[in-house]
Amino acid sequence: MRRCLLTTLYLCAAITLAAFTCAIFRHGPAVIIYLPALIMPFILLHIPRQNRAATIVQLCLLIIPAGIALGSMNMCGAPPEQPDGKVFGWLVLTAAWGIFTTPFCCIPLLFKDKPELPPMNSLTFRRATPLDLPALRTLYNEIIDAMDGAPSHAQWKRGGYPTDAFLQTKAAIGELWVAEKAGVMAGAMVLNSECNPGYAQADWRVECEPHEVMAIHTLGVSPRMQGQGVGKAMVQYAITYARRLGCKSVRLDVIDTNPAACEFYTRMGFINHGQYLLDYPGAVCTHFTLCELPLQ
Repeated sequence: MRRCLLTTLYLCAAITLAAFTCAIFRHGPAVIIYLPALIMPFILLHIPRQNRAATIVQLCLLIIPAGIALGSMNMCGAPPEQPDGKVFGWLVLTAAWGIFTTPFCCIPLLFKDKPELPPMNSLTFRRATPLDLPALRTLYNEIIDAMDGAPSHAQWKRGGYPTDAFLQTKAAIGELWVAEKAGVMAGAMVLNSECNPGYAQADWRVECEPHEVMAIHTLGVSPRMQGQGVGKAMVQYAITYARRLGCKSVRLDVIDTNPAACEFYTRMGFINHGQYLLDYPGAVCTHFTLCELPLQ
């Protein structure tokens, strides 16, 4: 959204400036009274690093530079031989629009230095402990039951992956993370540098040592919490954690029976490197899509 906003603002500013310059040559120096209207696009363009609130305000205010750009083109396009009243009618109308609306463009400045507001029912993250095993078992069983018969399926099974031994081992060594919302376990995932040997088949965008890779495993969201941005927040936390450890790449695999998960990671900015054969003990399907998010 930020990139689209800046592109639109630059386009409006360029059109306005070009039309203003052309209008001076076509209609004489009197057009100089239109100069204050040029201030507005550049106020919005030169707001420094900001938070989401300021960006949303800027997005709403796009109607202002768009209106000025439209008025500028109409003014510039008026032939010199037209009656002065019509030419200066466009001039005064557009200038008045720009001058009147310019103060509103300072509104984002009120928000730019404010910290991001925490989302409602914000998540907290912590490392799991072996004492969390009953809650983790319940979480993954609920996920498995919810996937039963669904078009996209991770091929997890009760009594199979993820096993109690797997969860307990990962919790004991500090690689299993849980996301909690209002004290309730909303999701869990494993974060480490362990990658299946089959990962070597992919042409990864970032070349790095094994310890410079952060791999996401067994990411699951409670069915009761789905649709609330929990999965996205978990992936974003994994990315932040990987950066903190100095990793250069975040990688993961998605079984081919779970296309919804693959689309989710693509929307999150991950690169789809295609499908490969991976050997996972007990896995019914061996075709997995490998995904990567470069951190450099």
